[in-house]
Amino acid sequence: MPNDFEQLLKDLFGEPLNRLTQFSSEQTQRMQTRLQEFAREAVKEELTKIHTELNDLRERVAALEKERVDNAADLV
Repeated sequence: MPNDFEQLLKDLFGEPLNRLTQFSSEQTQRMQTRLQEFAREAVKEELTKIHTELNDLRERVAALEKERVDNAADLV
């Protein structure tokens, strides 16, 4: 039975089963590599956004601290 299946695959695709399996493994590896690249780029973009937001928040805190100090000085 396995020989019949292997022969059917060879007849359909013109390649023996082991070549089809190797091709499938190579395709899977390429897809995994591409997905890793996409994930890496997405993480880099998110880190850039977070870094920008963090800097904005630091600037806002500094402005609020200055305002608080100014208000405290006005009260004295």
